[in-house]
Amino acid sequence: MKNVILLLSILLFSSCASGFKTKRLVYSTQKLAIYELDRDELPNNKLIDNKIKHPYKISPKKLIDIIGNVRFIKTTRINKYNDYVFHLDELNNSADDISQTLENFDEKKIVVVVSIYDHLQSVISNFKRTSFLMWIDNEGLNVVFGDIQDDVSKDKGLNFYDWTQIDPISLEFKPDENQIISDNDLFTYKKVKGYYHRKWLIFPLKDLDKYRLKERVDINKKSD
Repeated sequence: MKNVILLLSILLFSSCASGFKTKRLVYSTQKLAIYELDRDELPNNKLIDNKIKHPYKISPKKLIDIIGNVRFIKTTRINKYNDYVFHLDELNNSADDISQTLENFDEKKIVVVVSIYDHLQSVISNFKRTSFLMWIDNEGLNVVFGDIQDDVSKDKGLNFYDWTQIDPISLEFKPDENQIISDNDLFTYKKVKGYYHRKWLIFPLKDLDKYRLKERVDINKKSD
């Protein structure tokens, strides 16, 4: 019985991975990779219950206004860590390209973004990698995070193939040490099978003027 369960688990993971791995690279720099993924190839794609509205035109500046204030908290056995998801330079270096991608894709395509950035800019610091899905539907701008500031060594961060190898980003709700900090003024969590998916954010786009990049404060901290 245990062997049957193990085999089923392997087959399920292989199926999800193969679907996600069909993503195709459409644009890249030394620190950014943008892919297209057919909606039908996204694991659990039926959880996207609204029609995708691509192509969609949104300015890079407004994109930064929308996602630039998002913060996350990482909880481990020994501490908690609270930070902005994106460094401002990271956003400035990627917003133009993400904006153009949303404008170029059709309603069958999901945007997949993988970004790395050295937040400390020191000789001994590692890169931080963030990955996410993005699309626009009737509810607004959807962002589903995978990795959030995961450590990537200097060696891997200098090799495009290495740092772009990510796990499939899940539309299913599952426990995670990283969670986006709630901000009802900016976004809502997507509800999946009765539970809030705290890495799937929906930003309404009916009133873009309400989004403004706020002045940042030093929130990097660790607590026992």
